[in-house]
Amino acid sequence: MRSILLPLCDPALDRHAISIGTDLADRLDAQVTALLPLTDFASLPVHGHYPYTAGWDEFIEGTQASAERREVEARQAFEAHERESGVPTRLSLRTVYGNEDAVVARAALTHDLVLFARQSTDEDDPLPTSSLLKTTLETAGRPVLVVNGDLIPTFGKAIAVAWNGSVEAAHAVTAALPLLRRAERVVVLTFATSRTQASSAEELLGYLSRHGVTAEAHVNEPELSVGEELVMEVESLSSDLLVMGGYTHSRMRQTLFGGVTHYVLENARLPLLMAR
Repeated sequence: MRSILLPLCDPALDRHAISIGTDLADRLDAQVTALLPLTDFASLPVHGHYPYTAGWDEFIEGTQASAERREVEARQAFEAHERESGVPTRLSLRTVYGNEDAVVARAALTHDLVLFARQSTDEDDPLPTSSLLKTTLETAGRPVLVVNGDLIPTFGKAIAVAWNGSVEAAHAVTAALPLLRRAERVVVLTFATSRTQASSAEELLGYLSRHGVTAEAHVNEPELSVGEELVMEVESLSSDLLVMGGYTHSRMRQTLFGGVTHYVLENARLPLLMAR
């Protein structure tokens, strides 16, 4: 993982996100592109779906001014981080005008990983980019890493893999191989249900072994929901990274993510690497 994309989607989180991005880049010997997507209504036509109405010009000017202020804020956060760190950063700042989802998805195509940073998993601090995260998983074909809080010093030393034999889980494991090879302990977690065979965990161990990863399997029959069992298991193992498939609902569904993914995103305190 040598190229990481870091979308800057919340001015309140810019400094935190840039700090996390730089930290991750140093650990992985990677380069980070901090991407600032900005809406440019001045480029929209004044006909068709966007008819000219009274106040339209003022609306465009106000939106453009807001975008310019946002760019200044992001650049100030970037420069402040550089001054405080005192060392050359592995992070560059890029501004692109357009639809946020489309801008991030397109940029992700030429990066190995998309990083989303949040400050905590408290109820008062919901994931602010859940819609963007879902769209990125569905359309970019790239793994995403969601970091809650700061990266602990042991990040990537003890990795848990949530395995149910699905295509999404397989994609997540493949994406995580560079990290799995560096880990000191890898535990495959499988919850035997009507949809998941316990034997699939052993099959994954064989796959990982062929890629130079030594792992162990924990197979359990869940008494609670799989999401609850998974969060409790990774906490009991003191894992510092969870690799899992990113399961989403269609755009016609009210919930953005499937049950397990949604629960883990809202309750797990460790970083999550997901793919679809």
